Amino acid sequence: MNNFVAIIPAAGKSSRYSGEVPKQFLKLDGRTVLELSIRPLLDFSECIGICVLVPPDDQYHKALDLIDNPKIFIAEGGHSRIKSVANGIKFWEQSEASYDYFLIHDAVRPCLRSSDVQLALNSIDNEVDGVVLGIPCSDTIKKVSVKESFILNTLDRTELWRAFTPQIFKKKVLVKNVSEENLNKEFTDEASLIEANGGKLKMVQGFKDNIKLTFAEDLNLIKSILSSQGRMES
Repeated sequence: MNNFVAIIPAAGKSSRYSGEVPKQFLKLDGRTVLELSIRPLLDFSECIGICVLVPPDDQYHKALDLIDNPKIFIAEGGHSRIKSVANGIKFWEQSEASYDYFLIHDAVRPCLRSSDVQLALNSIDNEVDGVVLGIPCSDTIKKVSVKESFILNTLDRTELWRAFTPQIFKKKVLVKNVSEENLNKEFTDEASLIEANGGKLKMVQGFKDNIKLTFAEDLNLIKSILSSQGRMES
């Protein structure tokens, strides 16, 4: 059995989302985006626990319905995603939990299916340091100049994938790479950190509706997806 503990970075400031309430605490059909994002993880006996990293002095998490679940733990996040993950690792390393893997999932990816979690868990083997859920790119991808947005060239999409979460890593691998020397570097996900340090990761194809809430206009699509999954009333 691949026992894992989960880390949910939820201390972000939502700089690309305009709204008074942080997007992870927005409510959809009576449940927050955060609760919808982590609920599928609780379906698994392999899940030892879930550590949610929230902003310092945060009050929103106190109203979560899942706060009383014995598998849910709250800890203070950092000023960046990687620092929040580091705090999550520290939380689990100081606990008495016995586990082999870390699972990291976005706090604002509420359309995750339990079947995708199972697929990722089934894909773990001794040959790789971790697995990443995602889908192959179907759009034509252009590389452009930063300032003028001039098209520089078209990338070969046959080797390009969109990376989602959850991402699952061997315990020792993530602990080793989320080190003090890497905490001030820019990584958009934990997989890119492992890659940069020579790790071997495997991509696993999941459902394309596992989208992330980034902009306000994403909300209607997310509601539609959740409704089609039977997780939200139409």
